[in-house]
Amino acid sequence: MKWWIGLPLSLLLIYLLFLGYLYLFQRTILFHPTHERQSEKGFYLEFPDGKIWIEVRNPGRENALIYFPGNSEHWWEDPDDLGRLLPDHTIYFPHYPGYGASEGIPSQDAFYSMADALYDRITPEHRAVDLVGRSLGSGIALRLAAYRPIRRLVLITPYDSIASLGAERYPFFPIHGIVKDPFESTRYASEVTAPTLIILAEDDRVIPHIHSRNLIRFFQKTEPKVIILPGTDHGNIIDSPEYPKLLRDFLEKK
Repeated sequence: MKWWIGLPLSLLLIYLLFLGYLYLFQRTILFHPTHERQSEKGFYLEFPDGKIWIEVRNPGRENALIYFPGNSEHWWEDPDDLGRLLPDHTIYFPHYPGYGASEGIPSQDAFYSMADALYDRITPEHRAVDLVGRSLGSGIALRLAAYRPIRRLVLITPYDSIASLGAERYPFFPIHGIVKDPFESTRYASEVTAPTLIILAEDDRVIPHIHSRNLIRFFQKTEPKVIILPGTDHGNIIDSPEYPKLLRDFLEKK
C-alpha cells in the first residue's frame, strides 16, 4: 500500500480510537470522586442505588441551605466554613453518588435524583430553602430551582452545559452526540423565578466566561445579579476576601 493511501487510513483509525476512548471513559474524565469518610454531623439519605451521605451544620434553623459542591471540594472542611459563614441557615452539604461517603455511581441522572430527594426530605422542617451551586454543582442547583420553590439561588462559576464545555475542549469530535451527562443548564434557566446571584472568577480557564454569559442569556423570569471577583480563578474564587460577604449579604438578609 502506497504511503499516501495508508496515511489517511491511519489518521482515521487514530481518530476513531480516540473517539471511542472519549465515549467509553467520558465519566472518568468528567467526575473526580474522592472517598473520605463521613463526619459525625449528618445523615444518610436512602437512595435506590445506595445510601447518600449528607453533611449537616447548624441544625434546627428556620431556613435551610443546600450547597451543591464542585467536583473536588473538601467534604471535611467546607461544610464547617459554610456553617460559620451562614449561622442563620441549617447547611446541607451532600456527598454526590460515588463520592466521599456516598454509595452509587456518578451520573447526571443520579445527581439530579439525589437533589430532588434531599429537597423533599428537608423542606417540611424549614420555612424556606436556599440553594448554592458551585461549578459542577451549579447545574444541579439550577435544575432544582426550576422545579421546586426556593427562596434564593447562588451560582458560582456556572456553565451553559457540560456538553458545550466538552465540545470546546475537543472541537474535532461530535461531543453533543456522544455525551451521556450533558448537564444542560440552559434548559432550566428560563424557569427560575427566585432572586439569583451569579459569582464569576476573573480568570476562569475551566469554565470560560463565554459559557457563563451564554447561560445568563437564558434567564427570563428573574434577572441575575452578576459579580466578577478580581484576581481569582476557578479554583481559588472562594478564597477571595469579597466572597464571604457576597454570600452572607445575599443569603442572610431578612
